[in-house]
Amino acid sequence: MKYHWKIVTSGYLLIALLIGGIAYTWHNEWQEVEALEVGNQQIDEFRKEVNSIHIRLIEFSLLGETVLDWNETDLENYHAQRIALDSILCGFNVTYPIERVDSVRYLLEDKERQMFQIVRLIDEQQSINRKIASQAPVIVQKIVQEQPKKPKRKGFLGIFGKKEETKPTTTTTTLRSPNRSMVSEQKEQSRRLSEQADSLAARNADLNRQLKGLICQIENKVQADLQGREDEIIAMREKSFMQVGGLMGFVLLLLLISYIIIYRDAKRIKRYKRKTTDLIWQLEQSVQWNEALIASRKKAVHTITHELRTPLTAITGYTELLQKECNSGNNGQYIQSIQQSSGRMRNMLNTLLDFFRLDNGKEQPKLLPCRISAITHTLETEFMPIALNKGLSLTVRNVSDAVVLTDKERIIQIGNNLLSNAIKFTEEGGVSLATDYNNGILTLVVEDTGTGMTKEEQQQVFGAFERLSNAAAKDGFGLGLAIVHNIVTMLHGTIRLESEKWKGSRFTVKIPMQIAEEVQDQSIQTYIRQKDRNLNIAAIDNDKVLLLMLKEMYAQEGIHCDTCTDAAELMEMIRRKEYNLLLTDLNMPGINGFELLELLRSSNIGNSQTIPVVVATASGSCDAEELLERGFAGCLFKPFSILELMEVSDRCAIKTTPNEKIDFSALLSYGNEAIMLEKLITETEKEMQAVRDAAKEKDLQKLDALTHHLRSSWEILRADQPLRVLYRVLHNGVTPDDNTIQQAVNSVLDRGAEIVQQAKEERRKYENG
Repeated sequence: MKYHWKIVTSGYLLIALLIGGIAYTWHNEWQEVEALEVGNQQIDEFRKEVNSIHIRLIEFSLLGETVLDWNETDLENYHAQRIALDSILCGFNVTYPIERVDSVRYLLEDKERQMFQIVRLIDEQQSINRKIASQAPVIVQKIVQEQPKKPKRKGFLGIFGKKEETKPTTTTTTLRSPNRSMVSEQKEQSRRLSEQADSLAARNADLNRQLKGLICQIENKVQADLQGREDEIIAMREKSFMQVGGLMGFVLLLLLISYIIIYRDAKRIKRYKRKTTDLIWQLEQSVQWNEALIASRKKAVHTITHELRTPLTAITGYTELLQKECNSGNNGQYIQSIQQSSGRMRNMLNTLLDFFRLDNGKEQPKLLPCRISAITHTLETEFMPIALNKGLSLTVRNVSDAVVLTDKERIIQIGNNLLSNAIKFTEEGGVSLATDYNNGILTLVVEDTGTGMTKEEQQQVFGAFERLSNAAAKDGFGLGLAIVHNIVTMLHGTIRLESEKWKGSRFTVKIPMQIAEEVQDQSIQTYIRQKDRNLNIAAIDNDKVLLLMLKEMYAQEGIHCDTCTDAAELMEMIRRKEYNLLLTDLNMPGINGFELLELLRSSNIGNSQTIPVVVATASGSCDAEELLERGFAGCLFKPFSILELMEVSDRCAIKTTPNEKIDFSALLSYGNEAIMLEKLITETEKEMQAVRDAAKEKDLQKLDALTHHLRSSWEILRADQPLRVLYRVLHNGVTPDDNTIQQAVNSVLDRGAEIVQQAKEERRKYENG
């Protein structure tokens, strides 16, 4: 893990270094580019100044070419331009040697003075010329050139003859000479003007030389600056190239290092991924195998318990039957031993099913008001004889009589398992049970003086199927404490074990629960068989041994039970006879109990829609509440005793005794309601008269035929119950007495009169509506 963090930290440092290098390079390049821009601007400004000087010098030189025609305005203009040029040259003192610049300035100033002198000399000469013109006479010089007349050629040959040249004649007029003094003064002015011109020419040559040198120096300076700038640009490019090259090399190095790291990580990730994939595949296979194993275990447990409970039911039932038949000699002892063995087997199967239901989360607490003292009293009543029979003392102490909201049966089951283990593993001394309720917590403590447990055994004792060394010769699967732990967890409680080897153990259970409203004390009610009730029971099961056992159990209680093994036979039985109760097995190969219940409720045969159905099952995958919610009137868990069978039968048959009401809906569904009702009234009156005549004549055969004929139509009206009674009387196997026949016939006649009366009322509705 530390190596991984080092790699990550190094990677971040390299990235930061790379970003810093890029930022530094960019900033440095930006500064150098800015410096170059400033230098270029300075060079451009300098070149502009040089061009300006060139232009001004040219203009200044051209202006001096017209000095002979200058006037005062031109002199002022020349002076102004010279001053401006002088100012510009002063600006070059910083860049060039001041001596050279000053010499040029002085030459320009001297040239200006000489130009002024020339202008004055010219003005003076012009003044002399004006004087000469005013003092001398008019000079007339006339040059006349006369052309002689050309002689004409005569004749034809004159055209091709030689041309003759004409000779001009000149006439010269002698002029009067000016004053000699004026001429000498003029010559002196000309000489001075010539000297000034020569001096100006020399000065111009020197000035031109100085200007040429200055201009060459300026050009050299410009070229040197440009060359230096180019050298700087080249150096900057080389520097940038080196920097970019170095940066690229560094980046490539980082990329190479990153590639190596990523490649190694990718290989490691790929290796881990392959291992993870293999591990996931192994885990999936393990999960599938575990799920299959769990499903197989659940299926095996349910199958085993179901298959064991079925023959166990037969064993228990037939044992009770034998016990009633054989009460003498050793047979009673043998039967008692069989009952005890089957009871232990049933308890173990129930324990196994309880554990799997709790372990699979199929159990939910059923919270009801309960008095804590009632829980303590129940446990004391159950285990006091067991403890005394083993020679142990059982101390029960309850310090609270609060009424709480809890699952009473589960609390009793916790105490039952703890007390059972305590008594089982205690050979001498005693066992104590203490309960208390304080601050919303029920505390249940079971303590014994038994063999105790080591630390290692205490870690194992709450596991499933854990049997310690001292339990090798004891009955059970090793699920008692596992069930206790699961129940406590389901009720959001805690359990603590304190034990010391050979000194005993102490279990402390704490379960949170709320105070409930006061409940009325309920006395324990003992079921009393109502032998005066005449019940007709139907039973369906694929196991003929169990059907025979049920038939015998009911027979011993004076109840007739008809049995069958498939649904078709059952429907035929219901068609022929009305039953007060149907007992069905839940798991049958042809049709299960749920499907059979749905079939009965959707058919219109006899009392199939109202007959109470009690389900008997050896499966532990569903509880009583679930079965009752699905529509069953009651349930019996195999194996069951005769007492349990009779209690459920009487309770369900009593609660669901049918109260049939005539139903015309099926008859009227064909249409023509008034006609159908009129026909029903007429036919029923005729048939009732026939029944009276047959009963009066005591013609049982005719009475049986009429009963069979009426049942087909009265079944549609759901009014065939009296006909079933009459049918049973006629087919009871013995010759019925007249009184019984007359009572059954009167019931049929009363039902017929009721059908006629209700049909007439129904007909009026259709006639009036």
